[in-house]
Amino acid sequence: MNRELRLTRAFVDLADTLAAGFDPLDLFTRLGGHCTDLLPVDAVGVVMADARGALRNMTASDEDLLALDLFQVQQEEGPSVDCFRSGEIVTADDLREGARWPRYTAYALEAGYVSVHVLPLRLDGRPIGAVSLLNRDSAALPSEDIAVAQGMSDIAALALTHWPAEARRPHDLLTSLQAAVSAKASVELAKGLLAEYAGVSFSEALDLLRRHAEKERRSLTAVARALAERSLDPRDVLEEEQSRRS
Repeated sequence: MNRELRLTRAFVDLADTLAAGFDPLDLFTRLGGHCTDLLPVDAVGVVMADARGALRNMTASDEDLLALDLFQVQQEEGPSVDCFRSGEIVTADDLREGARWPRYTAYALEAGYVSVHVLPLRLDGRPIGAVSLLNRDSAALPSEDIAVAQGMSDIAALALTHWPAEARRPHDLLTSLQAAVSAKASVELAKGLLAEYAGVSFSEALDLLRRHAEKERRSLTAVARALAERSLDPRDVLEEEQSRRS
């Protein structure tokens, strides 16, 4: 499949808010997957502001980036923080050559990341978060690739306004953003509960939740909330996994 067709399919996938079980967390995961598939980047992360303007991690393509993003939003230092505040693209082709974010840079280099490009997640011209593209080698992304990543990020931000599906005031962006942040919190709680119950890692718990959601044709958020509210027994999730493996 040529790149043009893959690009077309990526944009259609990100714009599809009518599919059963549309979920903002899956949307951001798909955005990251399309970026790593179509662009020369090693890792992708998304942070988004909650109702109070504080950045929250929404997705990260690997555990190293998840820890790095959590660090920078807690310390309020790093390229995603600057990108969100300015609404402008922030780049560092080689983190070893500057000290713009000393604590972030030390953490990133220790995790193996050498270059970073961050694009604003924006809607109606205002930033609502940031999308970071990282590489483990020094690299400057071509302007064409940055334009593709920005376009996909803009589509994802627009799709977010169609969730949750309940009726609400027109253009109530704050409701959509807060609902997405709340959904992320529900998934994190469910991951912790399942990880503790099954004795598995958080990433393995997330995989279990995703597979259960796919089997039941429910959104990841719906499954996570059911588990947190005890209407879904963790044994049901684990029994399905054991049956699948056997």
